[in-house]
Amino acid sequence: MNLKRRVTLALVAVVALFVAAQGVLAYLSLVEQEDDLVDELVLAQARQLATRAERGELRGPNGAALFRPGPNLAAWFVDAGGAASPAPLPAHLAALADGPHRLGRPYQELHVVVLPAAGGRLYVQYDAEQNEAKVRQFGWYLIGLGALCLALGAAISWQVASWIVGPIERLTARLANWAPDGGRAGAPASDEESRLLGAFARVQGRFEQAIAREREFVANLGHEIRTPLAALRTDLEMLEPAVDPAQKPRLQRALAAVDALAGALESARSLSRERHVVSQPVDLARCVDDAWASLQALPSAERLAFANEVAPETTVAADRHALLTILRNLFRNAVEHAAPARCIVRYADGAIEVADDGRGIAPEDLPFVFDRYYRGRMLDTAGAEPDGERGLGLAIARQVADLNGWQLAVEPASARDPSFAQGTRFILRLDRD
Repeated sequence: MNLKRRVTLALVAVVALFVAAQGVLAYLSLVEQEDDLVDELVLAQARQLATRAERGELRGPNGAALFRPGPNLAAWFVDAGGAASPAPLPAHLAALADGPHRLGRPYQELHVVVLPAAGGRLYVQYDAEQNEAKVRQFGWYLIGLGALCLALGAAISWQVASWIVGPIERLTARLANWAPDGGRAGAPASDEESRLLGAFARVQGRFEQAIAREREFVANLGHEIRTPLAALRTDLEMLEPAVDPAQKPRLQRALAAVDALAGALESARSLSRERHVVSQPVDLARCVDDAWASLQALPSAERLAFANEVAPETTVAADRHALLTILRNLFRNAVEHAAPARCIVRYADGAIEVADDGRGIAPEDLPFVFDRYYRGRMLDTAGAEPDGERGLGLAIARQVADLNGWQLAVEPASARDPSFAQGTRFILRLDRD
């Protein structure tokens, strides 16, 4: 049974239960009211006849008519000697004590009241069979109305079920179009839930295949590039003795660039696996210098006054490749968007701070600087050109930090240091508390 039918049946069951409960309560209430009304009628008639018996009217010329006051209503008076009038007392009334009584007989529903009156006893009987028949007729009306309500409820429930299941069916159809089953063997599932789960399973399979291909590509790329990089670094190191001392800084930058490329490949491999490498002791001051040295070839690097204020021999437990990736992206952001400015790196209480006094980031843009391709209002400035690579560096830094269990945040540089009139401060907290 599919989901739409199950929802319909559940709603119909609720409607049926409600209608049945209301019908039964209405029927029982009517039965009780009918019995109470008849009892009151018989009691009132008995009291009226008892008053007339006290006056002696029952023995007068109209006494026989008074014992038949209405349809289905009859009365008898039994004196102290046992004589009954206007006719012998029926046997089913003879043993009754004083008070109201209800007697069920074949084709009769009798309501009886026995009262002492004028030296004898007065018996008043009412046959409520016609009233009971009307009550039963009302019950049939209730059953017919309940059936009508049930049919109407079924139609409405089917429509409501269509509204409820409709989004699931549309989602299933869209997923099925995106990831068709490819004509696999087996009967198609008739249940919406099964079809939706099957479509999700196929979509998940496609995602897993895409992720596997991406990881394979990264692994192949790392394998193909790692060997040439190693050879290039070896050649550069062998050239160092023969290089003019004036050109050695350029050679060191080339070596740093090779190391940065190797680190980027390692970081990409870690990102593709969505896990961080086991932490190891890292000389933080040297790591900061290496990250900055790898960016010396950037055109705007000379316009950034860089200062590494991390105390020498400061050691942190971290993945060095991940730390280099984050620092390079933060330094690159300062070079490209803050220069000309000064940039200071500090370490305190388990957190690395990278602060600059450049033009800063608008407060309304701060919550979005780590979003991929977010460039804030840079495109609104004169001369700004769209650049597909912008907006990726900080996003990569945040992703690497998250994968390693670190926290990377941003705030105005003046928030903690009054010496910065403007600018931006990035805080990388390495502890996992």
